[in-house]
Amino acid sequence: MTDAHPKLTRIRVQIADLAVEIAGLRAGVRPESDALAAVDRHIESMAASVRINPFAFAHVGGGGEAVSAYPADSHRYACKFFPEVIRARLYDEVKALYQGGLTVADEDAREALEARLLELERQEEAYIRQAATEGKNVPRRADANPAVLLAD
Repeated sequence: MTDAHPKLTRIRVQIADLAVEIAGLRAGVRPESDALAAVDRHIESMAASVRINPFAFAHVGGGGEAVSAYPADSHRYACKFFPEVIRARLYDEVKALYQGGLTVADEDAREALEARLLELERQEEAYIRQAATEGKNVPRRADANPAVLLAD
């Protein structure tokens, strides 16, 4: 196993690079279309918490509060009575955020990279075990995957 060290070094560089790339995907944000859909759901949820009582206008002696006094959150009222204004403003904010070049989380890409990382870690462990059979001590990485270390 005279050529194991350069191969092991290459594998470890690839492992480190993949780990950084995977971390970036994990820290990424949802696609812009999903974020805009979340804005719509938010507005609907906020508006749904405000109750209108039309009976207050129809009843001769008054029928209570015309609009629910609770919640006392003005944003909820704005979502109820001016949803298009709120939607336009929130859409503008979200779109501006995405124009800044955010990393979009891609679950399929992350899973593929994690599978590649696992394969590289298995190769690394195979080299380490082969070196051990030859009487050489090759230290493992501190962040080595325990599942790979325990596999037979």
